[in-house]
Amino acid sequence: MRKTILNTVSVKGVGLHTGAPSTMTFKPAEDGIHFVRVDIAGSEPIKADLDHVGSTLRGTNLKNETAEVWTVEHVLSTLSALGITDVLVEMDGPEPPITDGSAKVYAQHLQEVGFRTLEGDLPQLTLKQPVTYSYGPITYSAEPADKLTVTFIYEHKHPLVGRQEYTVELNTENYMEQISSARTFGFEEELAFLKAHGLAKGGSLENAIVIGKEKYLNELRYADELVRHKILDLVGDFSLIGKRLPPLKITCRMGGHKHNVLFGRLLVANAEVK
Repeated sequence: MRKTILNTVSVKGVGLHTGAPSTMTFKPAEDGIHFVRVDIAGSEPIKADLDHVGSTLRGTNLKNETAEVWTVEHVLSTLSALGITDVLVEMDGPEPPITDGSAKVYAQHLQEVGFRTLEGDLPQLTLKQPVTYSYGPITYSAEPADKLTVTFIYEHKHPLVGRQEYTVELNTENYMEQISSARTFGFEEELAFLKAHGLAKGGSLENAIVIGKEKYLNELRYADELVRHKILDLVGDFSLIGKRLPPLKITCRMGGHKHNVLFGRLLVANAEVK
């Protein structure tokens, strides 16, 4: 069923890429998920859907004619996992607070205020045959199944990473226990390049895993935390479909924000809506 929150709740911090201070306030709503930049006079709410994806450079950014919000995938992932279908997200800066780099803090705040159900159901996609997508080494597939699962395979030439694979049945309990605490990550050798291009200005060892040449610069929460975070991102990006996913077996190898969005569009194009 459709669901919103009972009361208003705020999260404060700095944005991952801009480094700008930001207060993000969740408010009950009944017309879907929208982001609004309260720091921009006259800005209109931005609907969180595939049609409003502005860019996918190091994050998923949404925009309309009046404003843009950056790096919203962790917020969207949390809302999706908690089953929140309707909420207004007010932001007084360009990015949500990164908090600890995972979805855990957002989830805790939202769970504390509680939820209420709304009339009507979110429409559900119906997939009758497998859908596949590939771009070089990047592959996606989705096929009808008896439950909704995601398998993600993440590979990197860095010897500390190698090959990580993780499978999870997507529901609120599993997400909270296995996915929500997995943090965003980056490689130490990339940091100077990112900062020179106006990215990762708010990144630190307090909110991101940093992979050095010979060791991780901070302690991992899980040995396979990187691939778990890739699933966290995928859940957020797929939420832009705006429909309930049916029982599916979803497999992704080496995907990221751009290809998550492209595959989401492909799923919609090959599915019926009920």
